[in-house]
Amino acid sequence: MKKVIALLFCAIALVITSCTPSNEEKAEKLVKETLKDYLYHPDSYEPISTRVDSMFIDATTIEPIMEIGEEIKDLMSKINRCKRKIESAESSMDLWAPDGYSSQYSRREYARAKKEKEEAKSDLDKYTKKLSERLASLKENIAKYHKGEFTGWAVSHRFRSLNGAGSINIPGEMIFFCNEEFTACVGYDTDKFEDFAKILKVVDEATSDEDIMDYFREDRGLL
Repeated sequence: MKKVIALLFCAIALVITSCTPSNEEKAEKLVKETLKDYLYHPDSYEPISTRVDSMFIDATTIEPIMEIGEEIKDLMSKINRCKRKIESAESSMDLWAPDGYSSQYSRREYARAKKEKEEAKSDLDKYTKKLSERLASLKENIAKYHKGEFTGWAVSHRFRSLNGAGSINIPGEMIFFCNEEFTACVGYDTDKFEDFAKILKVVDEATSDEDIMDYFREDRGLL
């Protein structure tokens, strides 16, 4: 009788197990639903492969980190423009520097160049301060990103779907960050996430803010 009961429990366990969706199945269902907001023609979606890995990060920091990275690039461009304006204004000031023979025109040109330099210097100070703040915020968010405890699932997903014209079936690859229950997720194109991963690596390995700025200079062609 005990053997019969034991076999019965084993059979029930197998039935329950076979009816429980795997993590890959849960991920594919959630990803398919999420992709409706990404694809031109959601009905053409065809899954190719899905890989699910445990996640130990705070995925809510990804978007802020990306946004801060773009702000840093923009600020560095503005700082470069300010420096060029200052150099140009200083050259004009040297050219029109007043002396005992200065005309009214040259004095006006000198005053104009001096004003341009002062305005550019004021903007430079403002942007430099803002850049320092955004660099600090970047490092803070990246520190939060490295959670160090299980937070959900990272899902690498490859698929096919029709392009915008609806004429060509093109492959796509995205990475999704899902909560533990597979009820919510956010996705990124693999290329975009690789750019994000480069920022993480640079900040993790940097010994100073200058190291981080060098990366953004190179990325923006500011060297």
